[in-house]
Amino acid sequence: MNLQQKILVIEDDLELGRTIQNILKFHGFDVCNTDNGASGIQKAFEYNPDLILCDINMYPIDGYQVYHVLRESSVLDRIPFIFLTANSNAEDIRHGMDLGADDYFTKPFDNGNLVKAIETRLYKFKSIRESAIHEFNTLFQLSPNGIIIFDEKFIKKANSSILNVLKFEGEEVSNIKLDSIFENSSLQKILEWIKLYSKGVNISFNDQIVITDRLGEKIKTNLIISEYEKYSDFVLFIGIFSPESPVNNHSVNDVLAKEVFNLLKREKISITESLGEKITNIFKQRTVNYNTQTNSLFSKRENQVLCLSMEGLPIKVIADKLSISDRTVEKHRTRLMEKTNSKNMIEVIIFSLKNALIEI
Repeated sequence: MNLQQKILVIEDDLELGRTIQNILKFHGFDVCNTDNGASGIQKAFEYNPDLILCDINMYPIDGYQVYHVLRESSVLDRIPFIFLTANSNAEDIRHGMDLGADDYFTKPFDNGNLVKAIETRLYKFKSIRESAIHEFNTLFQLSPNGIIIFDEKFIKKANSSILNVLKFEGEEVSNIKLDSIFENSSLQKILEWIKLYSKGVNISFNDQIVITDRLGEKIKTNLIISEYEKYSDFVLFIGIFSPESPVNNHSVNDVLAKEVFNLLKREKISITESLGEKITNIFKQRTVNYNTQTNSLFSKRENQVLCLSMEGLPIKVIADKLSISDRTVEKHRTRLMEKTNSKNMIEVIIFSLKNALIEI
């Protein structure tokens, strides 16, 4: 399963951003392009890029602020970061490099040199990525539960547990059509969930389905699905099979699935008090309209409380703005933490940014 390397471009010059995107796509990269610092931070969490190109001179959130937030979150432990700027002042270049950036390009730049620098930086981080891939493959194959990675049409990767169930023992299998494995009504359930997911309806898939093995025998099982990897124009999903269980035992399967998903996806976002301060400082500068936010996971009031919490406002101020009691604000914050399995509001904010639940 060979996938394109992903580049996140954060550039407020729309024309230049599109030009960089086209150049990188031509050289075989998957590119996500955004035009401001706040959405750049959100996309870094959501898109999980292999490298970030970021303009410095943006308003109100500049490239240095973007860098500080991502460094605090530990995202940059595994992702090269290259600054772009129109300022060729030696002091500015030294400041960017002193922060820990991997490279610094002044505009206008030679396209070939930029591509070469990206390839060089990706190669230097190759050992980190290969270590993560090795760890993933080990966990993936050793899991006693069947696991698949798939898109809307094909299974891209399957572990030995599910291949044995499907009577593909000892074979390397990829690009199996979904309709050759899933019984029709089960396949329609999955495709309907994918359709809702693509529209931003953030609900989990945890249902009893029927699969068909190579000999035509039907097998009832439980399937839990989560997003695995997001690209600019498609999404890969990861599915975990578990023994068939009554509906009221789904919570047990959910716990199991979350543990496996977390191990396999290796989302190393370090959530600290300092990261929380940096994020709230960002959103104090770029107010999120709390009256226009909608998603399927949170209620309207929960969205309002979340957006105001992102600005670092205390409970009393949030209560006054929404004309509700302090206690009601606390209840909504508790519900937000319960729905996202978070220990605090910073974890809720990171979850919401990563899953694009808040429109920046």
